[in-house]
Amino acid sequence: MSTKNKADYPWEITREVERLQKQHAWVQRCLDNKIVFAPMTLDKEGLKILDVGCADGVLLRDLKKQVSPSAQLVGADIVEAFLPASEEGIRFEVYDLCELPRDELVGAFDLTHVRYSILGAAKVGYQKAVDHLASTVAPGGWLQVHELDFDLTDRPNVGPAWRDVSNLIAAMFDGMGMGSDCIRKLPGAFEAAGLDNVTVHSVDLPMGKLLGDDEAAELSWQPFVITIPSLIEGAKALGVKLPDSTYENLAERFEKEVKEEGAMFRALVTIGQKPA
Repeated sequence: MSTKNKADYPWEITREVERLQKQHAWVQRCLDNKIVFAPMTLDKEGLKILDVGCADGVLLRDLKKQVSPSAQLVGADIVEAFLPASEEGIRFEVYDLCELPRDELVGAFDLTHVRYSILGAAKVGYQKAVDHLASTVAPGGWLQVHELDFDLTDRPNVGPAWRDVSNLIAAMFDGMGMGSDCIRKLPGAFEAAGLDNVTVHSVDLPMGKLLGDDEAAELSWQPFVITIPSLIEGAKALGVKLPDSTYENLAERFEKEVKEEGAMFRALVTIGQKPA
């Protein structure tokens, strides 16, 4: 995927930004607006934070409300068309997670953060991606990677459509060579990258009816429903082996199911600290 040509991105940019904003709003509601799980002081003067896979910077704009006015926030994304103009306290730049970060980013940040972007490093694999991310962390700083967990074992509210969607996304990870279980391998990858105090936080993300609020429920499922056709197209292009029944009316089935029954998504937030 080119960093310069928005035509290389599989979804129309404006619509995708809107989808990501809604997805972010849903996740933040579920997490009571918590973003940083690393045990660090957010009001530290001059705090430096890098968000990789930042899209239009929606997470950084929320994070800006939680840190000192002197904090320096940097958003990086491979898709240049996502990036807005830099603003006070937030700077944006193009960066491909598959590549080594430029010298100015190395060892520079108190926190490097990633949410739902690790698949973008399928070309090099999760270990190389973690190595690249860890290299941007300053001594004593933290790396935090927040990704969805596709293991539905012991998960409540797993209807057939939600199971099909989960299997589809997991198959995409497998088909791109990342492995759908890579999220559970991240602690080992953090340690291999030289990070200490590695911890995993499991967080539940209720969707649809489970939220108990019609407006919030619709906001939660919309980002996934509009993406399902593109996921199906991508899975077929990768030659993913799934039963034909998985694909049949999946977006419609998933929307109906989460409206009537809800679905419980889960994310694993892996954190690790660079030795001082």
